[in-house]
Amino acid sequence: MIVLENDGNVLFQGSWSRRLQEMTGLLGNAQPPLPHPTSAGTLRAVEIVKPSLQPYQRDGGESGELAGDVWKITVTAKDLSLDQAKAQALSEVAAARYAVETGGVIVSSKFYSTERDSQAAITRASGTVSWKCNATVTRNIDDVDTVCISAPEFASSDMDAVKTAVASHVAAAYAREAALMTAINAADSVAALRAIDLTAGWASVPPPDPGE
Repeated sequence: MIVLENDGNVLFQGSWSRRLQEMTGLLGNAQPPLPHPTSAGTLRAVEIVKPSLQPYQRDGGESGELAGDVWKITVTAKDLSLDQAKAQALSEVAAARYAVETGGVIVSSKFYSTERDSQAAITRASGTVSWKCNATVTRNIDDVDTVCISAPEFASSDMDAVKTAVASHVAAAYAREAALMTAINAADSVAALRAIDLTAGWASVPPPDPGE
């Protein structure tokens, strides 16, 4: 991007174009090295400084000033409206709930899928059956260095125990979503909404295969 600046005023901002050539009397010439003085003003390179956006913010207004040889444009941050911020937060919470809900559970050192089809199949099952597990946990799932065998295997599974674990896991995901929705809807400002930690309080989701 290039600007034509004269005494702190921008007369043109854009790319090297025929219009800019006509304004500066440089018609037919290639873009000169910048900065470049002309009878209409000085051609300068543009530096754009964008803000580090907080949650529920977007780029706002712009202000420009001469900074050395370049024209520096500073973009400010602007909060979304409260309704927009709440909609974004609710969408993030719903996505987090789905990720946790369908993230799987560990029962008797076996990993069981909890995506929707698996939930339905587990709900229908009962007794001890040879069930296809997604992986075998070979170390304590709470340890940082948990390792899983990625190849699925069949194992004798107490499906009533699995069903109970899955139901509890899914219920906890929805309960956390409900609690966060209540807090989000009660927020009376974007700042109050930003203070709500949408990542806290969720059940941990074990990796079926950490990629080792």
